Amino acid sequence: MEAGSLRQRIDAITWCHPLNLGGIETRPQWHVRRRFERRLKFLQIPADLRGKTVLDIGAWDGFFSFECERRGAKRVLAIDTFAWDNYGKDGFLLAHEMLNSKVEHQRCAAEEIDAGTLGTFDLVLFLGVFYHLRSPISVLERLRGVTAGTLICETHALVPAVHEKYPLVSFFPGDGLEAGLPYEFCSLPTLEALKQMLRAAGFVNVDVKHTPSMRWLKKVKAAFTTRPQSGRAIIHAS
Repeated sequence: MEAGSLRQRIDAITWCHPLNLGGIETRPQWHVRRRFERRLKFLQIPADLRGKTVLDIGAWDGFFSFECERRGAKRVLAIDTFAWDNYGKDGFLLAHEMLNSKVEHQRCAAEEIDAGTLGTFDLVLFLGVFYHLRSPISVLERLRGVTAGTLICETHALVPAVHEKYPLVSFFPGDGLEAGLPYEFCSLPTLEALKQMLRAAGFVNVDVKHTPSMRWLKKVKAAFTTRPQSGRAIIHAS
């Protein structure tokens, strides 16, 4: 594909993920690239995935799907509905084409995941999806069914001023239905709540890999504003 034509196609898409396609960066901003580099570091996805199968839930532009393929995974399945229905699938499909990728892809909501339909996977990526869910425990039970190895869960975690070690989950209607709150949030758990929910769903080993940044500052802010804060957390479960 000629550079000019490729540039036009890239510029016509609203991108979430920073991908290099034919030498052109989909999101060239340094802070975006740095943020995803940090995410890869904190997620601790195995560097060598040769012979492994991967399910990427909420794949969007496919950044993590293609990264797992690059690391040698023998099969990668990317699923999504929220991003593809609201922002389009053109970014994923263009990246798939330009990277000559063999990543499989299909529309499937997290609430529809079923081992009988999708199979089981050595690695399941559940990144930035939990806080969209209206019924998170039922989805975690579905994830247990498709996880033959490790689930990597990344989500916003609740940081209240006090009672952080109590299994609390805040609930909002989500997706634009709430009043004066971030539109995409439905369920925000404390880390303790997330750990207990994973165990209740059938995961035996639950290992916290990353806690919300500047947690103590957020606790102080929560105390002054009387409103809990949040930050990214990462857990590996098997």
